Amino acid sequence: MSNTWWHDEKDLVDEQLALLEVPADESVLIEGPPGSGKTNLLLLRANQLFIDQHPNLHVVVFGSLLKKFIKIGGVQYKFPEDKVVTHTHLFSTILRAEGCDIDSNKLSLDEARAKRCAEISKLLEAKKIGKLYDALLLDEAQDYSPAEIEIFLSITDVVIATADSKQKIYAVDDCLELLRGRIGRKHRLKYHFRNGREICKVADGLMKGKPDYIKMLPSSHYKESAYPSKVHPKPGLSLSEQAVAMAAQIKDQQFAYPDDIIGVMCPRNEDLDVIADGLEAQGLGEFMTRANSNDFDPTRQLWLSTLTAAKGLEFRAAHIGGLENLSRMGGPQRRLIYTGVTRAKTTLSLYWNQACPGYIQSATLALETGQPPTIKRIFGKA
Repeated sequence: MSNTWWHDEKDLVDEQLALLEVPADESVLIEGPPGSGKTNLLLLRANQLFIDQHPNLHVVVFGSLLKKFIKIGGVQYKFPEDKVVTHTHLFSTILRAEGCDIDSNKLSLDEARAKRCAEISKLLEAKKIGKLYDALLLDEAQDYSPAEIEIFLSITDVVIATADSKQKIYAVDDCLELLRGRIGRKHRLKYHFRNGREICKVADGLMKGKPDYIKMLPSSHYKESAYPSKVHPKPGLSLSEQAVAMAAQIKDQQFAYPDDIIGVMCPRNEDLDVIADGLEAQGLGEFMTRANSNDFDPTRQLWLSTLTAAKGLEFRAAHIGGLENLSRMGGPQRRLIYTGVTRAKTTLSLYWNQACPGYIQSATLALETGQPPTIKRIFGKA
């Protein structure tokens, strides 16, 4: 993670620095593409607020993995690491303080989330709670429901929210119009720095047919000359064969990028289990950590995660396997794979067996410059 986090104002461009000129008592909605620095800006703004007499604040994220990732980036700042919390932890803390925490043991994650939201809304309506915090800084705000956003706006004086509608992966009603309507100051980031040009081509291909989509390639400020980017589509492999193919590349990437994280992602945990067993059999067990587990070890170089849990992370090299099962992820699948693809900085490998969603295969065609297929190839003879 040698260049994931900013260390000096020289690391920022003008559109990023401009946010730090906004008065501390103003709420801000920060929108921008993947790799535009939204999370880094959120941490800088948290530090700015914390040292500017706003100590009662929290950086709020969705999952524990992103919380751990952000804590790594926040060690240079003045605010304590316990200021970074999940929204589940924040809501549960509020409910426990009022003696009305919920028993989530028999509830699904979605049911427990909705129940916590409903209970806090009741407390607000009964005027039992009010402005509990100086500021709340919401990462990946596009995945909150309007009711959750109303809670955040009601329990703090200042909301700083980062959002990108293309990375909305949870099946909740859209909250961005509410945020845009209630937060007066908007801060739009145009440029992005994470994703190499070849990766941008695939990301843009995934969103083909979306009229409001702004292409990533024209606004990329990735340093292609330092780290030439590459995308490797690898069809026709079973999950076990995908693990073998991954291992061969990962061993080279460990040598090429000794100070950077390598990511392995799958749509489903059961696919990730097969891949993990295969990578261990190839001698990579000592370098691996299961990112979406209680045993996660951020000091290891090879992070394994579902696409959902990898939200907000970034990897020098990324491998996405099990794409033949992506269609089982329902409506948000295109945004989910878009989020996964844009975790990769320099090298991206995509693996599937006999078939994956056609829009993924179509997106990878943007990388090809070959000749049209011959008649023999059409008849399967070449």
